[in-house]
Amino acid sequence: MPIISIVAYVASGANVSARAILAITLLATLAGTAFAFVVMRHLLLPVGEIARNLRSYRLEGRIPRLIKARDDDVGRLTDEVRALINALEDKMTRLKRQAFSDMLTGLGNRRWLAEAVSVEIARARREQRPLSVIVFDLDHFKRINDDFGHDVGDEVLLAVAETSKRVLRPYDLVARLGGEEFCAFLPATSLKEALPIAERLREGIASLQIDSLQGRRVTASFGVHEADVVREQFKDMLRTADQYLYQAKGAGRNQVQALEARRAVVQTGAANQAEP
Repeated sequence: MPIISIVAYVASGANVSARAILAITLLATLAGTAFAFVVMRHLLLPVGEIARNLRSYRLEGRIPRLIKARDDDVGRLTDEVRALINALEDKMTRLKRQAFSDMLTGLGNRRWLAEAVSVEIARARREQRPLSVIVFDLDHFKRINDDFGHDVGDEVLLAVAETSKRVLRPYDLVARLGGEEFCAFLPATSLKEALPIAERLREGIASLQIDSLQGRRVTASFGVHEADVVREQFKDMLRTADQYLYQAKGAGRNQVQALEARRAVVQTGAANQAEP
């Protein structure tokens, strides 16, 4: 505006010195530059805040709190960035759930169990508490799939998962390892305490009434092991419990087997009633 005024003033025939014109032009330029700087700062300040929040989100995983303060393009950009982050968080939550959960039963999977048990092992070592593991496998499950189809087999697995959640305690860690094999880790639980829990679980599975099986019973074999939390890791504990599971299978199925401190095999259950 000052420059336009000067041009108009000179054009009207006024006598204005070159020095005055230069001074006014310089002042006008400085004023315009300062005004442009203030406007650009006003425009770009929220963009810089968005950039800082995105960098923190990328490096630290900290979800930014983006507040729309303006109803212009910058405000709309804030809305879009916030929507994008929310969508990414939702997708990451679903991916984590898929990575750590068994999609059929909703139980944890082997990967989830390994991570959760590592925490329990550290706690058991620190607090000098026992930690027991129960591994169980459905008896003759292949026959169920062959005779009734995989949909019925899935129905059986779901019923077993629900029975496990009902029998086990809220703080026990139960997972489907794959196929018809399940596992539960029992924090702060000795072998003596774990055996009756395994027996209740065996009885709960044996008492399942599934119409699709047309009277066929569902049974499971169990191996129970109290871990040596000082020397054993997750895989070692599973391996030992698996040995007792195989013994239960070999002894007639539908039973619980473990090894007591005196090195004698403990056997409970109803093997004589199980399918051969």
